[in-house]
Amino acid sequence: MRLTALILSLLLLLSLACPALSETAVYQAPKQIVITFTGDCTLGIDDRERGKDTGFDSFIEKNSLEYPFANVKEIFEQDDLTVINLEGTLYNSDANRAKKTYAFRGSTDYTQMLTMASIEACSVGNNHSMDYGAPGFQSTTEALEAAGIAWFGTDNGFNQTYVFEKDGIKIGFVSMYESGWWDKLGLLSAAFDQLRAQNCDVIIGCPHAGEEYAVRCWPGSGQEKLTNRMIDFGCDLIVCNHSHTIQGIRQENGKTVLWSLGNFVFGGNSEIKLNKMNEPCNYTFIAQFTLSFDENNKYLGHQLNIIPCMIASGKDAKNGKLRNFYQPYPVSGKDAEFVMNSIKRDLTPRNLKLNPYVEGVGALQDFVPAVGR
Repeated sequence: MRLTALILSLLLLLSLACPALSETAVYQAPKQIVITFTGDCTLGIDDRERGKDTGFDSFIEKNSLEYPFANVKEIFEQDDLTVINLEGTLYNSDANRAKKTYAFRGSTDYTQMLTMASIEACSVGNNHSMDYGAPGFQSTTEALEAAGIAWFGTDNGFNQTYVFEKDGIKIGFVSMYESGWWDKLGLLSAAFDQLRAQNCDVIIGCPHAGEEYAVRCWPGSGQEKLTNRMIDFGCDLIVCNHSHTIQGIRQENGKTVLWSLGNFVFGGNSEIKLNKMNEPCNYTFIAQFTLSFDENNKYLGHQLNIIPCMIASGKDAKNGKLRNFYQPYPVSGKDAEFVMNSIKRDLTPRNLKLNPYVEGVGALQDFVPAVGR
């Protein structure tokens, strides 16, 4: 809990200098668990790009396996659990490639990137987990397990949940890809049954959903409908990914939904793409939730800290486009404000209060009490 203590002390100092900040305090409880989430991570590349100087594999070869998460490792080391959305496969063969435009794979050795960065769990319920069929998926999950990294995902062909336990408290995780989710409700229901059977105190959903490069979750969209169903099934928190962009926050009835955190370490694109507002998709954020419990492990609620980040990039001298350098890092100043403004344009309800970014701390939000617990 060192990071929570650090945030508290920093906020205290800042509040003394600026009384307006004193209203945003770190919530204290007998027991607390800190969980960190990132956006889309693809630790690999499409075979057509393999070996090119601008490709993810070339950057790793030139630098190190520690390179991608080097600037955020310290944040991850301070929490209880770090969870990423892993898009793609870890598979040392080009056999069984799916017939699709982009199929991503990296070496099974790339699990070392995760262990070096203190990343302990991966959501794999997404549209790239089967890029190399069942053999590629099996290779990925076996590599993760061999490295001591948990994985969870629910889709055609696999249905695994994950339970993190600390101090007698159990946090359950489930994920699913949005495409055709209504035909897989039986699988999703069974996943929640697994978590309830293990007496989880909190359930967190990580759906892979949303319109690619959109800056909002549209009302009535599949993204919203799947999220609603996961809440009906028992989710307390939901962290979505898939759009490759920053989207906003929904907060109602004690539940918080993050619609999208944006790309993080995304080896799939050597070029920084533009969102549907013609803005570069090299902005992202780390979402860190502190879950609070009483002495008897009753869930009291949660508090979110938003840590704005940016993906290192550089302008291509030949075509002027931004090249992806595959390394996110925390930002401040105008870059942090850009991240916060990107979130603000997609708030549900629209009058939802969003606390500001504080230099060196993040954007610590108000504590959200649990409802009906």
